[in-house]
Amino acid sequence: MGLILDRVCDVHRLSADLDNANKEAYVAYAPLANIAINWQPATAEDTVIAGVVFGQAYTAFTTASGILEGDKLVMQQTGEVFIVRGKSNWNSPDLAPHTELLLTEFETTE
Repeated sequence: MGLILDRVCDVHRLSADLDNANKEAYVAYAPLANIAINWQPATAEDTVIAGVVFGQAYTAFTTASGILEGDKLVMQQTGEVFIVRGKSNWNSPDLAPHTELLLTEFETTE
C-alpha cells in the first residue's frame, strides 16, 4: 500500500546572513525542492504546541528524507507556509517507509 502524496512543497532552511553575522534567514534548500507531500489538519481548531507556539497544527506525510525540525515548507499550489515542529521516521515493514511531520501554520505572516 502506498501513500497518497498529492501536493508539492519546497523546503527552506535557516542560513547565516552574508551581510550580518548575527542574523539568519530562511533560504530555499535546493536538495529538497519539489518534495511530494500530503498534509491535513491535525485538529479542528488552533492549538498550543509545546507550550510555546499557538496556531493550527497539521500532520504531513512524505517519503523524502532530510527534512529537519525548524525547516519552513512552502506549498507550491497554495503558497501556504508551515514550520516543521516535529518529525517521526516510519520504516516498519508493515507500512510504506515514510516520514511523518508535525507542522504549524501561523495566523499572521512572518
